[in-house]
Amino acid sequence: MSFRKLNNDQLLHILALSKDATAIYTGEELIIETASDAMIAFWGKDRSVIGQSFIEAVPELVGQPFFDLLREVWRTGVTYEAIDTAAQLRVDGRLQWFYYDFIYRAIKNDKGEVYCILHTATDVTARHLRIAEGLEREQDLQEELTATNEELKSANEEARQVNEALSLSKSQLLRVNAELEQRVSLRASELTTAQQDAVRQRDRMKRFFMQAPAGICILDGPEMVFELINPLYQQLFPGRELLGKPILEALPEIKGAPIFAILEDVYRTGKTFEGNELLIPLARVNDGPLENRYFNFIYQARQDEKGGYDGILVFVIEVTEQVNTRKAIERAKESMQMAIDAAELGAYHINTTDRIFHPSPRLKEFFGFLPDEEVPYEAAINQIHEDYRQAAADLVEAAITKGVRFDMEYPVVGHHDGRVRWVRGIGEVQHDTDGKSYFTGVLHEITERKQDEMRKNDFIGMVSHELKTPLTSLSAIIQVAGSKLDGSPDPFLAGAMNKANVQIKRMSNMINGFLNISRLESGKILIEKERFDLEALIREIADESAVTATAHPIRFEKCQPVMVNADRDKINSVVSNLISNAVKYSPKGTTIQISCQAQGNRVTVSVKDEGVGIKPEDTVKIFDRYYRVEGSRTKHISGFGIGLYLSAEIVRRHDGEIWVESVPEQGSTFYFSLPL
Repeated sequence: MSFRKLNNDQLLHILALSKDATAIYTGEELIIETASDAMIAFWGKDRSVIGQSFIEAVPELVGQPFFDLLREVWRTGVTYEAIDTAAQLRVDGRLQWFYYDFIYRAIKNDKGEVYCILHTATDVTARHLRIAEGLEREQDLQEELTATNEELKSANEEARQVNEALSLSKSQLLRVNAELEQRVSLRASELTTAQQDAVRQRDRMKRFFMQAPAGICILDGPEMVFELINPLYQQLFPGRELLGKPILEALPEIKGAPIFAILEDVYRTGKTFEGNELLIPLARVNDGPLENRYFNFIYQARQDEKGGYDGILVFVIEVTEQVNTRKAIERAKESMQMAIDAAELGAYHINTTDRIFHPSPRLKEFFGFLPDEEVPYEAAINQIHEDYRQAAADLVEAAITKGVRFDMEYPVVGHHDGRVRWVRGIGEVQHDTDGKSYFTGVLHEITERKQDEMRKNDFIGMVSHELKTPLTSLSAIIQVAGSKLDGSPDPFLAGAMNKANVQIKRMSNMINGFLNISRLESGKILIEKERFDLEALIREIADESAVTATAHPIRFEKCQPVMVNADRDKINSVVSNLISNAVKYSPKGTTIQISCQAQGNRVTVSVKDEGVGIKPEDTVKIFDRYYRVEGSRTKHISGFGIGLYLSAEIVRRHDGEIWVESVPEQGSTFYFSLPL
């Protein structure tokens, strides 16, 4: 059988539809495997760049650092992240400057090898220009103020010279001074406005820090004093006073720890450091116990006006809970694997999305493969015996698509050795913490038990067959003797013959039941299907049962004629057995109700009694072979627990279902359904 799954082209197509600017590169040449429309728009290109190398697709980036950075990420596997970075791109036929926040993230396989680079980017040109405009305006105003001061100096000098030369009148001098004062006042007002704009820009940036979805702080100077802390960063250390304190005073436990050495290196060299799931022993409150805490963070040096470094910008997210949860899951998986290995179980799982089959070495051994051999799902299914193969495949599909539990016994034929092994498989769909679903299961070899059962069934079949011959002769003798004693004056003899005949029939039914089990489990019982009216068959059985079960009213709720394709004799046996059980386990005088109902493409038959009922723990086993409900009210009822087992197997071989609903001390209703 085959499963539909998404191929790589489909996955890349889905990624290309992302609204975020995203691209994937592979190989030393950094081939563009795919890119979202947003990324292609950033480049100013069309989708013809897919399949080209990065440098072929965006040649205007030659001489800019982006290609070298990509190659460095491919070579080292170290993710590179940058913000507010300038790039000159050809858009609409002309070179233009843009600014981006971007990440080159190396994607690795299980061996730690880089197999592709995930490129995500955000256009921050507008943000950069707004900040640049504010700084440029502030600088222009500062230059204008300086010029004004120079003009004022020049004017004062001119005034001095005028005064000295006495070439101007007092009124002229007053007018000049008034003009100068007006110009100074205007320049001062403009400077005040620029300073207010700068303050607003700083406030806007501070609000951004305070509302950011990650912990952010700024460490100032060589002592790394907490200059700014946003709420999420403060939440990492509830109750601690951090603002305005050097880091070693606020967090003394990091002194001598590797994390402090990293901070010092970033401050000294200006090289950005990125950590993922880094373990840092930290207390949450002052004088509190040290806890093993895990963080994802970025340390980025802050550059001063002279080109040196005067602080560190910190972005941090605590991932302790996620890491501990993942480690707990890993420990649980290890414990489970140890238990599976100790029990010599074969295990497997199937991703419900791509349907890829992952068998354990032990499971491969069950199917006759070598431990290091590649075993796809189809190869494993093909090793199941042909009589069971389709049923097993259908049950796997039902487990994946409908959530039913897989529980089945079947033989497998070894791929290399040809050895026949019987296994019991149990499995169901599990949901992982990342939202993915897997059909997982285990197999246990039951060859020895199955062989014992087959030998027992062969023995039972042989003995039952041998008993039928003398039993048939004994039945004939009793019938002849009964006919001869029919007119005997001794009523005891006639009654004894009738009772003996009843016991002969009971024993014959038991022997036939054992023979049917033997035939069923050896695959020799045949289902010979034909079209017949199920409603007519049930009415016939109900009429016959009413004659023999005189202590119970039998009521058949008639339905419309229902044509089914089934083995009439076998379905007769199922209905008769359900009615017989209802009679045996119900007090005299109680009613047995029989009904059938066609709905959709199935017909359901039910037999309801008012008997002793069945406990919930017994209902799950009631159709097992030789299982009998034990209780004070059932001890006197004869039987070997084979009737319901045979009925269930007959129904299942008709692709039907059988079940029971019961309330102790109130009665039971047995149902079975058949396809139309």
